Amino acid sequence: MISFANVFGTGERVTIDSAELSEKRELQILLPENYQASLKATYPVIYLLDGDYNFHGVSGLLDFMANKGQLIPDVILVGFADKGTETYRKYMTPNESTSPIKGNKGAAEAFLAFINNEVKPYIKKRYRVSAHSTLVGHSIGGLFVLNTLLEVPDSFNNYVAISPSVWVSNSAIIKKAQEKLGKAKHQKVSLYLALGDETRMGQYAFINQLDVKPLKNIDWSFKHYPSENHNSVGLIALRDSLKAIFQGWYLPEKTLESYEPQAILKHYESIQKALDIKQPIPASVVHIMIRKHYRQKKVDELPEFIANAIARFPESKQVLIAKQASFAGHYDSPESGLSLLKSVESEFSSSIEHMKAIAASYEQSNDKAKALHYYKKALKLAKEQNANQWQLNIIQAKLL
Repeated sequence: MISFANVFGTGERVTIDSAELSEKRELQILLPENYQASLKATYPVIYLLDGDYNFHGVSGLLDFMANKGQLIPDVILVGFADKGTETYRKYMTPNESTSPIKGNKGAAEAFLAFINNEVKPYIKKRYRVSAHSTLVGHSIGGLFVLNTLLEVPDSFNNYVAISPSVWVSNSAIIKKAQEKLGKAKHQKVSLYLALGDETRMGQYAFINQLDVKPLKNIDWSFKHYPSENHNSVGLIALRDSLKAIFQGWYLPEKTLESYEPQAILKHYESIQKALDIKQPIPASVVHIMIRKHYRQKKVDELPEFIANAIARFPESKQVLIAKQASFAGHYDSPESGLSLLKSVESEFSSSIEHMKAIAASYEQSNDKAKALHYYKKALKLAKEQNANQWQLNIIQAKLL
């Protein structure tokens, strides 16, 4: 018998009939795994150039950084499919330049209009997105990123240019940088530049322009990866850039241990406001906040703390209740933990994690029939929501 596992990280492929480009264009859109379980949450968007080439690597990176590692908040990934190498190069090349190899006239202006006037409204209409967005491009896509920053800097909050092809058209982008850098009035944006072991990309000439200009509204950084080549530098540079963009979302356990729970809540209020997002506080952070109440013998203050945290972070209600129930089930009784979980069951009937938590509580109480019932509910949700295969494996093992 042949078994087909869940396809990991593919997302949804959609087609837009673009008036700006006078052609049909495809997008690959990947939502966070918990998108359907957290209906009040909003998400930053990462727009990825050369999407078909880069999508699988980046989706895997995001799964580890956001979903598993919780180093960054959950994000929505939008990859732009190309229509062949030459068409891609044409649209990535600034209008006043010619694209590499065949020398076609650049058409970056039209592609940026496609993104700003058609893709962004499409994404905003259909998904729960925040106003926070990042543009990521590698090689000739990196040139498009730099050109967008110079031409329409308010298009994105963050620009990630990995080994950008500054050399195109005799480094014409340098002249544009000389003319435009530091002169436009726009919101504060960030630029993250990276370079592998290449020696002829021309990037240092662009960095020189950043160095000599007074840039009050552009925060920029550069990182050289001499042990990575032109292709391998992409993922490691993006990982470092995303950690910088979302700095503060992850707090090491040693740092958290030095904070009081109220201070932790204040920290996440601040960072969510800065990123214009509404998302659950990372589960590992909630765990430590509740654990501190037990260690400091302040368990009697915990219900008030949980209620206050829910009022400030409605999107965190499920994880707060689930963690509170976990500690109650361990320190008090399985029944007390189960009571907390059941009190909000209808509210989180679409949450795989909540169904698993109820099932585990019934396991603790040695009620195998009800435990199996809730594991079946969790499995049904996992299949409906196209959860990762490892999630299915965990639940199926419980059912066996």
